[in-house]
Amino acid sequence: MELVSWLPSLTTTGLLSAALWFGRKLILIRLTKSVQHEFNKKIEAIRAELRKSEESFKAQLREKEAEIDALRSGALSVLASRQAALDKRRLEAVDQLWSAFNALAPARAIAASMAFIKFESAAQKAERDPKVRQFFEMIGGGFDPRSIDLSGAAKARPFISPMAWAVFSAFLAVTMHSAIRLQVLKGGLGAEDFTDHKAIEKLVVAALPHYADYLEKNGPAVYYYVLEALEARLLIELQSMLSGSEIDKASLEQAAEIIRQANALQAATNEVQRAG
Repeated sequence: MELVSWLPSLTTTGLLSAALWFGRKLILIRLTKSVQHEFNKKIEAIRAELRKSEESFKAQLREKEAEIDALRSGALSVLASRQAALDKRRLEAVDQLWSAFNALAPARAIAASMAFIKFESAAQKAERDPKVRQFFEMIGGGFDPRSIDLSGAAKARPFISPMAWAVFSAFLAVTMHSAIRLQVLKGGLGAEDFTDHKAIEKLVVAALPHYADYLEKNGPAVYYYVLEALEARLLIELQSMLSGSEIDKASLEQAAEIIRQANALQAATNEVQRAG
C-alpha cells in the first residue's frame, strides 16, 4: 500500500528529472549551434576579407611588376644609349691620342739625332764655341717644344685606358728629354745635364720592364730605340681599347706607377724649361 502511494511521486520526479535533462541537452545543443553559426559567420567574413586582401595584394604586385619592367627596360635603354655614346667617344679619344703622338714627330727626330751625339763632350764645346752652338741650332731646325699641340691628348685622357695614357706619357717624357738636351747645347749652357736619367730610366722600365738591363748598360744613348718600343706598346694598348679588352689589376697598378714617374719627370722638365 505504501509502495503504491510512492509511485506517483517517483514517476513525477523521474519525469521532471528527464525533462530537465532533455531541456539542458536541448539548450546545450541550441547554444552549440548558435555559437557554431556565429563562428561560421565570422570565419566566412574573415575568408572574404582574406580573399579581398589577396586580390588587392595581387593587384599591387602586378602594378609593382609593371613598374619594375618599365624601369628595367628604361634603364637598359638608357644604359645601352650611354654605352654607345661612350664607345663613340672612346674611338674619338683613340684618334685624338694618336694625333698627339704624331705631333711629337719633330721631337722624335731630334731624339734620333741626339742618339749619335756624346752630350758631355758636345756641351763643353758648345759652351766655348759659337759655331758649335750654330751647328746644334741647325740640327734643331727652329724646333720649339712649346709649339707642340697636346690639347687633344688632354681631352682624350678620361676616355682611354690608364695604360695607354701611361705609355703615351712615357713617350712624351723621353722625347722631351732629348729636346731639352738640345736646348742646352744650343744655348751653350755647359756640360751640366739638367735631366734626371735615373728618373727617366725608372719611367721606361715601368712601361717596358724587359728593358731594365739594356738601359742600365747603355744609358741615354739608346733612348731613341726605347721610343720605338714605346710606340709598339702604345699601339698594342690602343688596339686593346678598340677591341674592348678588360684591363686587369696588374695593368692598372703598372699604369699608375708609370703615370707617377711620368708626372715627376714632366714636373722636372717644366722647371728646366722655365729656368731656360
